Parts: sequence; structure tokens; C-alpha cells
Amino acid sequence: MQERDNKKTRHNAIIRIITETAVETQGQLTDYLIEEGFKVTQATVSRDIKELRLIKISDRDDKYRYALPGKEADVDIKARYTAVLTHAVITIQNAMNLVVVKTIPGSAQGCAMAIETLDFDRVVGVIAGDDTVFIAMNSENDAEAFVNKLSEVVS
Repeated sequence: MQERDNKKTRHNAIIRIITETAVETQGQLTDYLIEEGFKVTQATVSRDIKELRLIKISDRDDKYRYALPGKEADVDIKARYTAVLTHAVITIQNAMNLVVVKTIPGSAQGCAMAIETLDFDRVVGVIAGDDTVFIAMNSENDAEAFVNKLSEVVS
């Protein structure tokens, strides 16, 4: 194997490796790079991780692995917020251009944050109490569409 020292080449290899393989530790990543002919130490890999701004996300087995910030992280966050809504929402109904979401006690704040983060269309504002979320929509039609969409998410 030819020795590789170029930082840009190494960074590209790291991105490829974490995209193709579930890498859980710096040690694993160091081993993969050494196998590919890079002359690295764990300290070098640690600096590379910081420079690339890699994050750790949980996979379906609740193991953590390195990922690039962005799409994969967004998918993980969206999945978590969807799970919050699925577990906490009891009822959804609209009244004119308002939507009222009833949740299990203590869950309204989390549901409101999930609704805001999931970026539903035409939401004007969200207010949460202990077990109730009020969502202001642009129109009655938008409220009906939101109720249908949120109902799909939580079912």
C-alpha cells in the first residue's frame, strides 16, 4: 500500500468511510485509515473529526456512530420528533384557523417544539401549555390540511 499523507485526501477518505460504514469510535476510524495506507494516530484522527465537524448520531440499534452534520443528522432529529408526537398526541382538531392538539400531561412543550422543528407548512405560531398545544394557521383550509398531515404523522 502506498503511504498517504495529504490532509484533504485523508478527509475525503474519512467522509467516505463514515458514509459507507458504521464507525463508532476514533480507534475504529484510525484502524480503517491505517488499512487504507494512511499514516495516522488517534490524535490526528481526533483533529480531523473536529475539523470536519463530525457528529455522533444514534442508529436503530441505539449505538452511536460518526456522521456528517446535515442530512443524516436531520433525519435522526426528524425521527425523534416524530416519535415524540406519536407517543404524546391524544387528539387533534381544528377550530377555524386554529388547531388544538391534546397531549398526555407534561408533553405539550415537547410536541410544540416538534411541530416547529418539523417545519409544517403555513404554521403562523405555536403556543403550548401542559397538555394542550395551540397552532395558529393562515386559514381554515390550512388548519384542515395541517390536521390531516399531523394525523398521518402520529398514526
